[in-house]
Amino acid sequence: MGFSTLIHIVYVLSAVAFIIGFKMTRQVETAQRGHLISGIGMAVAILVTLLDRHVARLDYILLGLLAGTTVGVALIRKMPQEVSFASIALLNAFGAAALWLVTYAQFHARPAGQGFTGGLALCVSAVGGMVAFSGALTAWAFLTGRIKTGQFSIFKKWRLLYLGCFAVITLAGLVFAWDVVAPEAARYFALFTLAGTVLGVALVLPDNLSRLPATVVLLHSYSAAAACAAGFFLQNALMVVAGALVCSGCVALRQNMNQSAGNESA
Repeated sequence: MGFSTLIHIVYVLSAVAFIIGFKMTRQVETAQRGHLISGIGMAVAILVTLLDRHVARLDYILLGLLAGTTVGVALIRKMPQEVSFASIALLNAFGAAALWLVTYAQFHARPAGQGFTGGLALCVSAVGGMVAFSGALTAWAFLTGRIKTGQFSIFKKWRLLYLGCFAVITLAGLVFAWDVVAPEAARYFALFTLAGTVLGVALVLPDNLSRLPATVVLLHSYSAAAACAAGFFLQNALMVVAGALVCSGCVALRQNMNQSAGNESA
C-alpha cells in the first residue's frame, strides 16, 4: 500500500470522526466530547497532509498555523461573552478569506486543465468564500455596533439586489467556466467575486439583531460550500466530505433556529 493510499484512508477516517463529532454537538451533554473528536480528526488529517512529499514549503505552512492560532486565540480572549456571535462571525470571515485566496491561487497558478467542471468549482469556491467573508464581516460590524441598519439606502431594495447578484454570478461563472484559460477569464473571475461580495453584505443588512445569529449560521454554510468546491479542484476528499457535511448541517440548523424564533414570537 502506497503512501498516497494511506493518506486517503486517513482522510476518510478523519471525515468519519468529524461526522461523529458533529452529531454529538447537537446534544448539550455530549457537545464537549463531540468537539474533541472532531478536533482530533482534523488534527490527524492536517498532520498526514504535512507528511505528504508533495508539500514543498513546510516552513510556510507551520508559520501560517502558528500565526493563525495566535491571532485566533487573541481575538477570542479580547471578545466579551455578550458578543460571542460577533467573534464567531469575525473568525468565519478570516476562514472565508483564506478560502478565496486558495481559489485565486489555484486559478492563477494552474488555469489549464481545469475544464468546465473545474471552472464551475472555482466559481463556486470564490463566490462562496466572498459571500461568507463580506457577510460575516458585516455581521461582526453590526453586532459590535459599528454599523446600523438603514445606513445604506441601496440595500432597502434587497430582493432586487439578490436577483441582480445571482444573475451576474450565474452569467459570469458560466462564461468563465467555458474557457478558464481565456485572456478575459480574469475579468469574469473579478466580476463574480465582486457580485459575491455585494451579495454577502445584502444578506446581512436587512436583518434585525434577533435574526443575525441565524444569518451567521447561514454564512457558515456558504464558506463550507466553498470548501467543498475547493476540495474538487484540489482533489482533496476530506474537504469535499467535511464541506458538504458542514454546509448541510448549517442549513438545517438555520431552519431550526428560524422555526424556534417563529414559535417564540407566536
